[in-house]
Amino acid sequence: MTEAAAPRSAAGSALWADALLASFAQAGYVRSEPAILQPAEPFLDLSGEDIRKSLYLTTDPSGEELCLRPDLTIPVARDYLASPRAGQPAGFSYLGAVFRYRGGAPSQFLQAGIESFGRQDRAAADARCWRWRWRRPPPSG
Repeated sequence: MTEAAAPRSAAGSALWADALLASFAQAGYVRSEPAILQPAEPFLDLSGEDIRKSLYLTTDPSGEELCLRPDLTIPVARDYLASPRAGQPAGFSYLGAVFRYRGGAPSQFLQAGIESFGRQDRAAADARCWRWRWRRPPPSG
């Protein structure tokens, strides 16, 4: 890649991200931006100790084990459960960096998605998410 091509590529990525976030918002999903540093326990509890080798871990002064977020689903869910809207229907979108050791692949990459919480008709909520995902592919550019 030449130096001249890099800014166009970065601009193209920014335009793609803006378009994706705008389409999430248009579909009714509120943007969520969870903290990059997260408690490690929820990731270890859900995925087991096998995930430990791919986490970037540290310990705070109180001894709590923390990690760079390896995905955004758990942090978005934690933020929702800690909010005053917990238990009420809510939809969130996200686009942000996640961090996982993946051998020769980049350890930092972007994850985008939507999460739906508190809906009474779970099957309909799931279908709405899947319909949205398949009907709105990322814009080219």
